[in-house]
Formats: sequence, C-alpha cells, structure tokens
Amino acid sequence: MVETANNIWADGPSADPYEPDKQQIREWGTWVEGSITAFLASGGKVYATRAALYADLSQTANTMAWVISDPTAAYNGIYRKNGAANSGSWTRLGDLPYSFIVATDVGAGTANAIQATTSIPVSQSALIILGVFEANTGSPVTVSFNGGSPLAVKTNSGNDVLAGGLIAGMQLLGVVSGSTFRLVSDQVSSAIIAAAEDAATRAETAADEAADWAELAKNNFVQNSFTGDGETTDFPLSVDPGSANNMFVNVGGVCQPISAYTLEHVGSDAYLRISGEPVPDDVEIDVRFGNKVTVGTPADGSITTAKLGADSVTAAKMSAADAVAIRAKIGAAASGTAITNTQMPTGSVVDSASATPYVANASLTAVIPRDDVAPPQISEGTEILSVSITPKSATNKLRCRFKGQVSRSAAGTVVAAIFATGTTISGAAADARRAVGVSVPSADQSFMADMEVEFVPGITTAVTVSVRVGPDAVAGFARLNGSSVGRLFGGSSAATLVVEEIKA
Repeated sequence: MVETANNIWADGPSADPYEPDKQQIREWGTWVEGSITAFLASGGKVYATRAALYADLSQTANTMAWVISDPTAAYNGIYRKNGAANSGSWTRLGDLPYSFIVATDVGAGTANAIQATTSIPVSQSALIILGVFEANTGSPVTVSFNGGSPLAVKTNSGNDVLAGGLIAGMQLLGVVSGSTFRLVSDQVSSAIIAAAEDAATRAETAADEAADWAELAKNNFVQNSFTGDGETTDFPLSVDPGSANNMFVNVGGVCQPISAYTLEHVGSDAYLRISGEPVPDDVEIDVRFGNKVTVGTPADGSITTAKLGADSVTAAKMSAADAVAIRAKIGAAASGTAITNTQMPTGSVVDSASATPYVANASLTAVIPRDDVAPPQISEGTEILSVSITPKSATNKLRCRFKGQVSRSAAGTVVAAIFATGTTISGAAADARRAVGVSVPSADQSFMADMEVEFVPGITTAVTVSVRVGPDAVAGFARLNGSSVGRLFGGSSAATLVVEEIKA
C-alpha cells in the first residue's frame, strides 16, 4: 500500500524532524502517475463542482470522475460511480493526484498574514510552491489559500518563522498539515545569510574607521580618495576632520584653495563638499587631513596621585570646611583622640554594640504566630538577646544583624523577630522591625536563622534593640544551640546580635 504525501512528509518531533524516505517518494509518484493514466484510459469525466457531479447519474458503474474547482476544498477529488446508468451514486476515493501546486501571493494580505491563490484546489496530498510577496515583519506568520482559513506557517522542525525569515521573492515549498502550512526546510537561510553579510560589511567599515582614528591619534595624516562622476558634490569621509582647516584637497592633481570646499555633516557623518560645478567623470579627488587633537575632560577619578605635580594642591583650591575637617583629623591622629562622627565619611561605621551571646538551650514555648494579620509583637515569643546603643546623630542609621541555630521538638516553624524601642520612626513601637520564619520538617533538626534590618532611629538618646524567638502555633517548642535532647558544641554554638551605627 502506497503511503500518502501527508505521512511521507510528516513533521516528527520538533527537535528531531523526520527526513522523507526516497523510496516512499518514488512509490507515491508512481501511484500519482498511474492514477492519472488510469483515469485517462477509462474515459474519466471532469466536473467543476461536486453538485454538478452528483446531478449526473447517467454514467455507468465504475466510471471515474474528477471534481476540480468546488468552493469547498474537501469536495474536490477523485470519485467513482456506483450502480447502473441513471441510478446509484458517486463515492469520493481520494485527493486529486497533483504532484505540485503553484500558489500566487500578489500582496492581497499583509506581510504576516499572507493570502494566496491557486488555479487548482490545495490538498494535503500535494506539495505547494508559494512565492513570497514581501518580507515578514513579525512572528508567527499565517497563510490562507483561495480565501480559506488561515494556516500557521511552521518550519520543518515545527517552529514559527522568525521576523525577517521570509524574504520578498523567495519560493517556499511546503504541505498543508491540519491547521498548519509546514515548510519542507527549517528556518529559511536567506535572512541569516543577509544578516551575516550585513554584519560583515559593517565590521569591515568599523575596522577601517578605527584604523583612521588610530592614525589621527598618532598625529598622522589620513587620506581619502574619490573619483568624479559629473554629478556628485558631497563625498563621505572615513572619519571627521573636525574642521575644513584640517583638510588639504587635490582635484585632478591641482591643490584647491580652502574656498573651493567645505566640511559638511549629516548626523554624525562627515562629508567633503566641492563648491561650484561637480567634478567631471574619472577625475581623481584626494583629501588629506590630520593634526586634529581632541582634548576632553578627564573622567572622574582618572587623575591619580602620581599625575599631580609636587605642591600642586594648595590651600587656595580647598574649601574652608574641608580644611577644618582635615586639621581636626590630623589633630585627632596626633593626639590619639578618636575621630568624631562629623569627621567620618558617609557610609562609615561610627559605632557598634553587641549583645551578650545567647548560649542556652532552654525550651521556648511562647508562640509567635506565623500569619499576615500583623507584624510580630514585642509581647510575643521569648526575648533571648538585647543591646543598647546611643546614636551619634539623628540622621545616622542603625544596622541590626541576628544569627542563630534553631531547632524544634516537633515539625513546624521557628519564628525570630527584631524589635527596637525608644525611637521616633513611624509605626507601632511594639511592631517587629524584621522577622523570619525557619521551617523545621522534623523534630530535632537544626537550621540557621539569619536576618538583618536597617532604619534611622531619629534620636541621639539610647535605643534598645532586642531579638525574640518562639514556635508558631503548631504543637511543640523551640530551642537554640542544640535540640530538644540538649545543648550541642559545649557553648560554642551561640545566637548573636550586632548593631552598627552608619554615618549618613
């Protein structure tokens, strides 16, 4: 049994599309040729529509007929007469045996929604050759034949055609497969080749331009040469000379005065413009330019100490405030006095305080709810760490860091929260400034709880920072530095709280 075209040219997985078997293609082609020969030998009939065929029952039994242009594509095909003349019915046996169908795209649709026409109806049994009218600008692309439903254009591996993948004038070869028009090839290479050639050209141009800029940087001359054509007056220069005064122009072996030419710009591109009549055909034009030295503004931080001359930084170039700050720092360093907050640069750690490490392994039963009703409250859980710090400035911020190894007597969550009291920051004083929940999947497993928060207390009086820990509402209690059995590591495992004051 001969396979259908739809099976022979099946898609296969997108990552590994099938390759058509040549033996099956030959068998299919032989079947098509045999069908046509048999049809002609048996005195077959041709009808425009299926309605016209059904209306003619005068044919004898087993008479073959073709329906070739019915508006309903599925009605076109090969039919056989059942029953004697003037009775019986017609039965559709298969698609029309066309090997190839030429489809025409005259631009009736859009670049991404192609509308094509064919002189004979399309089917899943025939290969279709479609000429592209214009390049596609997006993805996916669809095509409809003879006003039919749009079919998604897919590559042989089942992918959508990329934007620019279809080039105007190219010929596509594919088959109708369900709701898609499947190309015999993968992504069309024309667009890739065109893009590669364009990239190569731009790379060569950039390399030439870079070479000319390098010559200018070495204070060497750059030469561009052109040939007159009797029409052109503006000639593109490889780099920008900066001024016509830097250009020396020679036309036909004769040096030109500066009044005979100008330097013009179109966007960032520079052009030599020859004044007066265009240079005649085949007359050589040479322009040489150079000695252009661009002095830019040094980038921030680009001038190092080694580049400064001795005694080049004088008091006259220093602000009064900086001079006072420098004298204060020098005096403090000489006397051993600590540098004050005002003398420290922004971002400096001007003070720090550490809570006494928590090394116990007590059972913590007070719950801290694990929900989103409100932040953890200072009345919840058990306080394990506390430290006090007095900010040096109301605009400085405090950075609080907590670390601790937590466990649980039963599966659940251990919640830890940082609180700060005595501040003027917004929000309820009892609310946690930061909280973290550590899930413990089974009893006596240990996990690290780690959190950090920064805030501006807005005062220069003492601020108390504390950490509270507790289990969530699930049954069981929380512990630190070990398990429900007892403490581990002989006190070397400890929960810590460090508070640093950062200069604003």
